Amino acid sequence: MKLVLNNIRIPLEKDGAKEYRAAASVKVGIAPEEIRIVRILSKSVDLKDVAQFYYVLSVVVSVDDDYLNRSGFSVYEESAKRVRKQASFTERPVVVGFGPAGMFAALELIAHGLRPIIFERGKKIEERSADVQLFIREKILNSESNIQFGEGGAGSFSDGKLFSRRNNNTSVVNRVLKTFVTFGAPAEIEYISKPHLGTDVLCKIVRNIRNHILDRGGEIYYNSRMTDLLIADGKASAVVINGERECSSAGIFLALGHSARDTFKMLHRKGVVLEQRPISVGVRV
Repeated sequence: MKLVLNNIRIPLEKDGAKEYRAAASVKVGIAPEEIRIVRILSKSVDLKDVAQFYYVLSVVVSVDDDYLNRSGFSVYEESAKRVRKQASFTERPVVVGFGPAGMFAALELIAHGLRPIIFERGKKIEERSADVQLFIREKILNSESNIQFGEGGAGSFSDGKLFSRRNNNTSVVNRVLKTFVTFGAPAEIEYISKPHLGTDVLCKIVRNIRNHILDRGGEIYYNSRMTDLLIADGKASAVVINGERECSSAGIFLALGHSARDTFKMLHRKGVVLEQRPISVGVRV
């Protein structure tokens, strides 16, 4: 039997799996050797008591099936695993942009048995990192390879916190966090209150996602900007790359980010309906 235990309080200086099990055993009322920590659901810091700071956890524990749940703890149920149907396209799907939206679109297409063709106007993350450092040191800007444009998108250089609401996350947010862990993020980002991924870890994750897509038949083209969208009978039918290469597809996914103003202008001229969304602006001091 698996139970959910909330409000497990551990002094900061005693953080560790042994202490989690001991506190959980007291809460359930059985010996520590009869209980096992299966999963941490959330972990935050309580600083209200100046005399003692605590970690506050929600955990899933495993106990013998003959344990009588007299205290009414919630029984933990695993969420059903998503079964993805194999999709069929007469033409390979096209993804424009290889930032977060483009990467997750490509991963989803791969999971459905498709082999996407991806066009990214910037460079690979390794080459892009060199261009960013050149701009920082010498103020030399590559307009197509910088903090905004390139593999991984603007977020690769944000070096900031992830928005996570722990137990209140939607299933989609949890899938994103789990995907990050799959491709190299520390497992703790799935449950700590303010998870953080530095640029060094993000760049590794981006490389791992790239390799995963390539290993499964996807193709990624860099320095490849969409300069035109061809429309036939009211439907997008092909993209034009760098003004010369035409790539037809019945499934075109535009993952442009927020800085591709030239591409937005082109889409507006083509009659594509665009809708403004509010934007949050962060300031680092």
